[in-house]
Amino acid sequence: MTADCDQTIDLAGARTVRLAGRDFYVAPLSLRQVLAIADFVPKLSAIGPDTLSGERLTPLAEVLWHGLRRAHPRLTREEFYDLPITIAELVAALPVVIEQAGGRRADLQDDAGAAQGSAAAAEISAGEELAASASTASIGARSSPIS
Repeated sequence: MTADCDQTIDLAGARTVRLAGRDFYVAPLSLRQVLAIADFVPKLSAIGPDTLSGERLTPLAEVLWHGLRRAHPRLTREEFYDLPITIAELVAALPVVIEQAGGRRADLQDDAGAAQGSAAAAEISAGEELAASASTASIGARSSPIS
């Protein structure tokens, strides 16, 4: 697998996410990466425990893959999609990627910046709600492809 961390990247500002039983770094995103995820982020607000589908999870996976690419540039999309990542892991990593793209968590909003970053904050809140639901509730039967 080509998911090894790029040792030339400064990891001082990186955060770690756990996916498929392994730690990955999410370094602060470049402008190119922010632009790559920008069209996917608005599609994330519709994700909820009752609306899980491939159509809804694909934008989430794309955001996460792009978020990993700064620290793991050789990780291909195919390799990423073949990792045994759980829905709870996928959703739990979303707030980290949004923060590393410059978004702010909803609980860190102040009055002066309430309008700025509100979309990202909403996505983080939605992601955290889904992560909590995914980790505490059974999502489908064992034979389901997303269980």
